[in-house]
Amino acid sequence: MVLPKSASEMNDEEEIRKKRQETKRIQEQLKSALRTALTEDAYDRIMNVSVANNDMYLMAAKNALMLYKRMGRRIGDVELLSLLRAIKGQTEKETKITFHKK
Repeated sequence: MVLPKSASEMNDEEEIRKKRQETKRIQEQLKSALRTALTEDAYDRIMNVSVANNDMYLMAAKNALMLYKRMGRRIGDVELLSLLRAIKGQTEKETKITFHKK
């Protein structure tokens, strides 16, 4: 038996639907800006990063767009790769293993 939804449940679902639409619109704008700022190979690379590590993707996209604006030309794959390496170096924590002898 399906119970009718209350007004608050319908409002919550509507709010969630609106947030998803807004998020999708923002993602499409970012992709469009990246298509303009990056060469085709660099764009493909950053889209692969977006699948693997969303946080790194967002940092790389922000930095790539700033670099594009500063340089006034499209960013190539080699430049994007060095940008990604720099981001990884800044965000990656060093793992240390210590042994204590008894």
